[in-house]
Amino acid sequence: MAMEEVKKSLWHAFDILDKSAQPQKVRTTQVHKTKLRVLTNNLGHILQVDSAETIWDKVTEDNVTFDDFMDVLSNNLLVGLAKLPEAKNATLKSEIDNLCWMLCERTYVQRIKSLNESEAEAERKERREFSSTDRFRLWKIFNFLCEQAEDGSVLTPLRIDVEETERIAVEICKAVGIPVLKPNALERRLSYSEGSFLLDFSEFVSLVAERIGDEEAVNVVGHGISEVSNQIISDVVRKGHLVKFGNKVTTWKERWFVLTATALRYYVSAEEKDLKGTIFIGSGCFTQSFPDRPGGKHHRFKLHTPNKQYELSAPDLRSKNEWMSDIKHVVNSVGSTGVSLQRLAWKERKKEREEKRRRTAEEEMRRVADREKLLDRERQLEEERKQRQLAQEEIKERERLLELERQKRAEEEEQRRLETSQLLEEKRKEIEDEKQRFADIEQRLKEEREALVASSQEALEAEREQRAQVEARLREEEAQLEEERRRLRELEEAKVSLEALVEEERALKRDEEIVRNLQSRILEEELLKREELEKLQAEQQRRLEEEQLSRQGLEAVREQQEEELRLAQETLEKIAWEREEADRQMREAADKLKQAERERQVLEERLRLKEMTTSVRLARPLDRPDPNPFVTHRGLGAFTEAEFQRRLPDSAAEGADSFDVNELSVAAKSLTL
Repeated sequence: MAMEEVKKSLWHAFDILDKSAQPQKVRTTQVHKTKLRVLTNNLGHILQVDSAETIWDKVTEDNVTFDDFMDVLSNNLLVGLAKLPEAKNATLKSEIDNLCWMLCERTYVQRIKSLNESEAEAERKERREFSSTDRFRLWKIFNFLCEQAEDGSVLTPLRIDVEETERIAVEICKAVGIPVLKPNALERRLSYSEGSFLLDFSEFVSLVAERIGDEEAVNVVGHGISEVSNQIISDVVRKGHLVKFGNKVTTWKERWFVLTATALRYYVSAEEKDLKGTIFIGSGCFTQSFPDRPGGKHHRFKLHTPNKQYELSAPDLRSKNEWMSDIKHVVNSVGSTGVSLQRLAWKERKKEREEKRRRTAEEEMRRVADREKLLDRERQLEEERKQRQLAQEEIKERERLLELERQKRAEEEEQRRLETSQLLEEKRKEIEDEKQRFADIEQRLKEEREALVASSQEALEAEREQRAQVEARLREEEAQLEEERRRLRELEEAKVSLEALVEEERALKRDEEIVRNLQSRILEEELLKREELEKLQAEQQRRLEEEQLSRQGLEAVREQQEEELRLAQETLEKIAWEREEADRQMREAADKLKQAERERQVLEERLRLKEMTTSVRLARPLDRPDPNPFVTHRGLGAFTEAEFQRRLPDSAAEGADSFDVNELSVAAKSLTL
């Protein structure tokens, strides 16, 4: 009895006692030893140990963990079980399983009901539950396929992988021939165990029921669960009908064969009640295929064992190849490890799942890294876009400041021009006023001279008298005139200075024009830089579009690969259909050959009867005139003349012979076809 399998069953009982002891139904991984006394007492009854519950008197702790519980049982109750015969171990294991299931069944049923009710509020109707026998078989399947450590030790709490659950549901549906529903809420199932791929027993049963479907499907899966349970627990590799050639009675008989990891058993029927024989599979066994021959069994192969040879015939070529392949697989696995074939297959599936999930995780990490790179690239582009926007805003601000400065300078220049023109106008008016005043003085002096010349003749004497006064006055006027001339010269100098100021103003304007040219050149350089920035932006936009196109190309390649995969799947389905059609045609051809063989045998019997009939005809009396036809070897009057003449005419006999020959030719043609 495998201790690890017993440990799995006992864990369920321990877990039920653990949760039932808590008001909130929370696992504490510890159970009070008083609750374990009843379980230990029942185990003692199974193992024929009296007062087994007294082993807990030696335990000082009140609360016991599962490991401590197993240590106590291993050191007291389960000692020496490994030395018992295999049949006895199997019986004890079955009784322990029944005990643990009896303790756990009611609690598990309540958990499954609560789980289904919480999920079926608005989308799923109520359906009938599995029977108690089906739940027990599912429980044993769960225990066999639950997760284990690398060294084969039990991992608690017991959990089963969700893909194993899906496979079990598919196998059950295939066994009874019902469709398998696709999982429409796998993410919800994964949330049972906080997002992992592992399910406990309640979740395992709920997911199997969900995949099976409606109430009618649940009612008919008992046979499928039984088949899957036998296949997994009993390590059944293959079942099916084969025709076996008898060793004692040399005839072909159809038998129901069951191939396990150690033997090939055959029964009278598929009920597997009447065992007719057992062929033990060892390392020295091998199979040998034979070609078909007319008139014999088809699809024959021979199983060689060290002691005997068995000739078998399969229903079709596919079944023959599958049987030979499975027997070869069993022979290769015998003696390699102590693990069953189902356990080896489970380990291979586990490796495949881990490898697939590892590849999926790596692909997801690569996709995340690609998304991060893309996001970094987009962030860089966004930063560059912002920098370009800031540069453009800075250029616009500088243009605005330059425009304001140009407007300010233009206003100042206009102000200076207005002031200069106003000053020049005032100076011009002053010069014109001075000229007008000087002209007035000249005119007055001229008029006075003329008046003096005119009056000189009349008042020469008075003039002489007044000459001194007049000369003094003239000198005074001359001084004033000189003063006026001096002022005129000053005005001329002021005019020259104003012209110099105007020339300086013009020079300033030329300098300002030079500054404007420099500013325009700087602005042109800024415009060139702006064009370069725009070109850089266009290049970056082009690269972004190329990346988007490349991404679209990758999406197109992925879609093309998916389409090719779909076409390949359709091709495989078509090939499978053609193969089934070929098998059907082969079966029809085999039936026709059997019918032709039967007709050939009938014709041979007819020919044999004909030959016998011909020999009888040769014994008829000759048609010779008999001098005394009424006398025979029996005496006078034994036959009459009419009795001698009661036979078929020669023409009728020839017609019968030709009819047999025609029938023979038709039968030969049908046999040839």
